[in-house]
Amino acid sequence: MNILVNAIDALEEFNAKRTYQEIRDNPCRITIRTSVVNSQWVKIALAKPAEGIADNGSGIPESIQKQIFNPFFTTKPVGKGTGMGMAISYQIITEKHHGKLEFFSTPGEGTEFVVQIPIQQVSKVV
Repeated sequence: MNILVNAIDALEEFNAKRTYQEIRDNPCRITIRTSVVNSQWVKIALAKPAEGIADNGSGIPESIQKQIFNPFFTTKPVGKGTGMGMAISYQIITEKHHGKLEFFSTPGEGTEFVVQIPIQQVSKVV
């Protein structure tokens, strides 16, 4: 959910810098794709139309890409974000579900987040 909220916020910010005609000619969009990978993983992605969970916004600047999953890191103005959403999302996906969370971003073109969760959870023997 946090990834979608961030995508919506990013697109709203991107649109604020565009003219009505630019928005009309190339409207912002979020695309979500799902698939099964090797019969072992469910893949959910905000995707560039190829696959995943993606937006066609301004992308994430390279200078901050390595900080995206850090606790308390935010690009939002004071009072709008805590900087914990992506850190918590990463922790839930990787530690609780033994999955993977990664992203690919091209400044000026948009960002794609990919979540992969194992189809079967392996129980730890205590």
